[in-house]
Amino acid sequence: MTETHSDHGRIELSGALNLRDLGGLRTADGARVRDGRLYRSDSLAKLTDEDFERVAGLGLRLVVDFRTEDEVASDGPDRLPEQVRRLALPVGGGSIQQFYGLAMGGDPAKLREVLGNGGAQRIMMDINRGFVSNEDERGKFGDALRLMIDDELPLLFHCTAGKDRTGWMAAVVLSLLGVPREAILADYLASNEYFLPVATTYLSALSATGLDTSLFRPVLEQRPEYLLAAFGEAERHYGTFDGFVSRGLGVDASAVERLRRQLTD
Repeated sequence: MTETHSDHGRIELSGALNLRDLGGLRTADGARVRDGRLYRSDSLAKLTDEDFERVAGLGLRLVVDFRTEDEVASDGPDRLPEQVRRLALPVGGGSIQQFYGLAMGGDPAKLREVLGNGGAQRIMMDINRGFVSNEDERGKFGDALRLMIDDELPLLFHCTAGKDRTGWMAAVVLSLLGVPREAILADYLASNEYFLPVATTYLSALSATGLDTSLFRPVLEQRPEYLLAAFGEAERHYGTFDGFVSRGLGVDASAVERLRRQLTD
């Protein structure tokens, strides 16, 4: 897996390996993202009792779940305290179930055709571009952003692995707060380390079937070019990232300023 360089904000649990507080990151102008206000995570479906108490102690008001109905049916619903509201904003892009279906088809030639020769990387980049170009998916990220602006905080957002859909949402918010791109990429790539035990399990299961696991590795890891593809798509369609936010997500400058007041010191 690609190496990462950030241990920032991780909350260690047994049943959710990629839960992180986005607080503590520094913006380009020296402000600091507030602790305990915004969290990113993988699925909360398999929390242990101890995990559950730890999550309950975060004082969450809202959990935004980017998983599709099929993912929730397969993985299970989030395990949350009664006082925490869950909102489903399903985003199909980024779900790796499609790749598991391909693997279970048991056709090595088809796998090499689709995923080989850089195919998996291209698919992942297209998925990230879709977060911007797909109207429905873009709208779900905009909805989640407006909830943050409307002070539905503390808020946690997540998908299944907490790396693709969640990674893009975190990148959008941190960009709006003024966190430098280098720090945003470090946060994004940290999923490689935290998701590694799950990725290893998946690859071992695929290996047992005789499939070439190297074909799937790009799907299970984060690479800078994936996130940069989404940023590039935003700039291609809207001219600038700010243009994407205002015209693509429907969030104006005054709303962005409210977000900064709520999430930075």
